Amino acid sequence: IYPNFCEINQMMSLIHKLFIFFLSGVFLLVQWGCATQPPAPPTELRAQLGAIGIVSAQYTPAVEFELPAKGWLGGAGRGAFEGVGTFVRLVPHVMLGSAAIITMSPASILGALYAVAALVKGTGYMIGGPLYGAFTAQDSETIEESEAHLKAALASMRIQETMRDHVVRVAQSLPNVDLTVLDGQGPESSSDLLTYFPLYDTNVESVLELRVNRVWLSTKEYSFKGDVEALGGMNPSQELKINPPLSLGVEVRGRLIRTADKVVLFDNTWKYEGESRLFAEWAANDAQLFAEEFERAYDKLAGKLSSSIFR
Repeated sequence: IYPNFCEINQMMSLIHKLFIFFLSGVFLLVQWGCATQPPAPPTELRAQLGAIGIVSAQYTPAVEFELPAKGWLGGAGRGAFEGVGTFVRLVPHVMLGSAAIITMSPASILGALYAVAALVKGTGYMIGGPLYGAFTAQDSETIEESEAHLKAALASMRIQETMRDHVVRVAQSLPNVDLTVLDGQGPESSSDLLTYFPLYDTNVESVLELRVNRVWLSTKEYSFKGDVEALGGMNPSQELKINPPLSLGVEVRGRLIRTADKVVLFDNTWKYEGESRLFAEWAANDAQLFAEEFERAYDKLAGKLSSSIFR
């Protein structure tokens, strides 16, 4: 008795998901082994933290921009690269359809159509990608001007200090939180792991160290589309990342250190990723939307961090 097409599809989907879960598990285990995170402070420990000093990093976060293709030549190159990538991502669908053909069951016809559809779509992107990229890419001057506006906006921001100020505002609205800002005592580089012993302010019993590690503008799409819906139609604006919608991302790390014995009580990382817009839209009007999205990121991250530590 041969399995039908639906059973094969479910089996391939399950294998794909298990493979992704396996890789994710390996990655998490490696990360855990390299830097095990202490658990969140229990309620009874939070009550013993006493006066908390809060410091912010004194270095500039790493910035990553996923730039659109520049000009027709850059668009053609990007279209060719993404077209080949789309073809490769559709190879499992071709194999899935071929597997159905081998069963010699009534599902063979559907399997053949499925394999052909995947092959045609992948080939279409591989051949048409360079042309689509060349015709839809923005000119280099527009992209470079937008990048300059965004970098100027970043240069004018006090990202580390502003993140700290948002956390202070949220934390001080909570009961039984004694928080003092300590200026000029945070890490000066991403590799610094300070113990804050001794402190100039002897009344401080623990230190909350904040550092914004990364800021980025990138797509939120997964690179592999493994479901049947990927064959639903050809949408070059989504498949080929010539000028894709980008979302602002911010990553902040918080460490809580007891000054008396330099013990790290808590160490965690939070991430924010907001709505998506085109690169030029983020930079328009002196990067107004970019600055507004940063404010939302500060608020969201301050709320998450304060909930984890102080509640």
